[in-house]
Amino acid sequence: MKKLLNSLKKFLKPKQVLDKPEDLHLYDTDATALFKNKPRLVLIPYDTEEVSKIILEIISYNKKLKNSKEKLSFVARGAGTGLSGGAIAAENSVLISLAMLSKLIFVDYENRVALVESGYVNATLNKALLGTGLHFAPDPSSQLACTIGGNIAENAGGIHCYKYGVTADHVLGMEIVLPNGEIQYVGSLVSEPCEDSSELKSSPSQRILKFKKTLSDLDVTGLFIGTEGTFGIVTKALLKLTPNQEAFITIQVSFSSTLTCAEVVSELIRQGFKPAALEIIDNHAVRAVNAAYNLGFSDEVKAVLLIELDGINEEIFKESHRIETLVSDFNPLSYKTTQDVTERLKLWKVRKGSASAFGRIAPFWYLYDAVVPRSKIPAALQGVERIAEKYDLMLANLVHAGDGNLHPNFLYDPEKDPTVIERIFEASHEIMRLCVDLGGTLSGEHGIGVEKQEYMDYLFSPNDMQKMLDLRAIFDPEYISNPDKIFPIKVCKECHREVSAHGL
Repeated sequence: MKKLLNSLKKFLKPKQVLDKPEDLHLYDTDATALFKNKPRLVLIPYDTEEVSKIILEIISYNKKLKNSKEKLSFVARGAGTGLSGGAIAAENSVLISLAMLSKLIFVDYENRVALVESGYVNATLNKALLGTGLHFAPDPSSQLACTIGGNIAENAGGIHCYKYGVTADHVLGMEIVLPNGEIQYVGSLVSEPCEDSSELKSSPSQRILKFKKTLSDLDVTGLFIGTEGTFGIVTKALLKLTPNQEAFITIQVSFSSTLTCAEVVSELIRQGFKPAALEIIDNHAVRAVNAAYNLGFSDEVKAVLLIELDGINEEIFKESHRIETLVSDFNPLSYKTTQDVTERLKLWKVRKGSASAFGRIAPFWYLYDAVVPRSKIPAALQGVERIAEKYDLMLANLVHAGDGNLHPNFLYDPEKDPTVIERIFEASHEIMRLCVDLGGTLSGEHGIGVEKQEYMDYLFSPNDMQKMLDLRAIFDPEYISNPDKIFPIKVCKECHREVSAHGL
């Protein structure tokens, strides 16, 4: 390791190389807080070329080893807001922090695209676009901190993904560093690094005409998104920008039953409504947020439904009246609408204030990310409630109802309840099995990481997983790019031996 450190310090400054235990401890987990492992080193490159050089040094180090068990791997990390352990270092792994790759390179307003580095923060992009009539549509709950690279790794969604889609629908091209250290371009992106940044600033529209597909005519961009860093590292992304809508209407409806609330969602979808956002907040979450922010919900309120419409004002006004007629058949406790920006934020507080409200009840919470068909949301919520009661866990449900993405939260304090984490993991097996049995899947936007890798066989056969691992081996034959993630550890190890034996 001393030789590796000496080699790295030839092109990295001392502050870009962290190897002290107290520094490494800061990078041993992500937002789950349940999965931890310290990296061997933390390296902080300033540009794509340094990312490439780091990987080449790791490869060179590995070639000199006599014992392959000591081989180093690497994992890229953005802001650490992930919720599946995907950016936590594996054993004997170097963590590459992309926090300093944080530039907005340019915005081409005419063509509605932006080129950003992967460490650029999601919400910062929309802040930069204020007043332009454009925005970047994916809006995960962590958007004030999460990075574009992390969004790409997990194929992040967000509150408005029902209408606008997930990250994969808004990425046109990427600059990537492959696990062999090569810098490549996929999709629509500049075919070479720009040496003169003033060229971009002075004539972005002309520069954009030079964008072309460079690696393959296949949709490698779509293939790469959501692979959680197992195919390589994204360093730049060309993002599609979405025009702002003319108007919006936010609707907040409260009910005396979560089940009734879920049934309203099913009926809205059945009748063909496609709002920009459709969110369920259950009884436990409503009580937490109400206590934290004094939102005025009575004890009768057991669930809140948030519906947001956007588009041409006349059209969404008519649609909101149709929705009000539909909802009235389900005897809501209250029905509020607004087109005022300040009032809109107040109505959304019951959803967007949930994380901080949970922190007032317990120091930790474990957030799930399973998906069921929208028609199965009522059954799924009932099933999750039964599982929480079985394991004596404090539950609060949030649901991206438009795409059936469940976010059950277990609130806990391990100091007061020493067995709670064990019970959470036992409940996890049952929740994932429930969602798969209802026709759903394991993740909507948080990824598999280490959190759900042991559940993969609930959904995929050994042959399915082998085919996926064969594909991964095309990009990473040495198995050094974020290893031991997504697939069960045993499957990963066996596949790697098979790949090595056949020289794929």
